[in-house]
Amino acid sequence: MRRVLPLLAVAVAMIATSALAQTDCTQEIAALRTRITTLGDPAKQHELELLLAKAQNDNDAGHANLCADDLRHAQQLVK
Repeated sequence: MRRVLPLLAVAVAMIATSALAQTDCTQEIAALRTRITTLGDPAKQHELELLLAKAQNDNDAGHANLCADDLRHAQQLVK
């Protein structure tokens, strides 16, 4: 029993961290979607739409690290 409790605590912490990461990713995707129209270049707009769709798919699949990578690329495009 003493061995199970620390493992259970780690599992709960990982689930909580994952839920927070998904929330952050969702909020960042929404923020970047509002900026699509501010880009003057249609090619950049299209690329940003594709990156945000990929980020959403990664986020929905529970891959917070991939979503974060997609968002980093999207933010580079917006700058």
